[in-house]
Amino acid sequence: MKTLKRGELWYVSLDPTLGDELFKTRPVVVLNPGHDLHLRLSVVVPVTGWRPGWQGNPFFVKIEPAPTNGLEKTSAVDCFQIRSLSHRRFKRQSGHVSGTDLDRILSAVALILDIDSAHCETVV
Repeated sequence: MKTLKRGELWYVSLDPTLGDELFKTRPVVVLNPGHDLHLRLSVVVPVTGWRPGWQGNPFFVKIEPAPTNGLEKTSAVDCFQIRSLSHRRFKRQSGHVSGTDLDRILSAVALILDIDSAHCETVV
């Protein structure tokens, strides 16, 4: 059983997919650690190669490669493609995003879901 933590980058198998969903094995950022006792699912956002046309688009968070995240090229977290994945799809961990990058990702997800993050409470 895998132990996942918020902000970690993992390579996962996204296939099979439909339509415009991102596909193949690629990195994702874990937004919640999952629920090992009940569902063994985690909420994630996928990572793809950065495209200059995405600059200024609030749904794409640009991430630079760093030893701590294990990315090999400038990448984009596609926050619009948030999804839940079975822990069985998780293949290997590559690292983790910085606290600043995680905050930017969470802000983009809050924008997409129309959540006022100032009114969110942490549930333990």
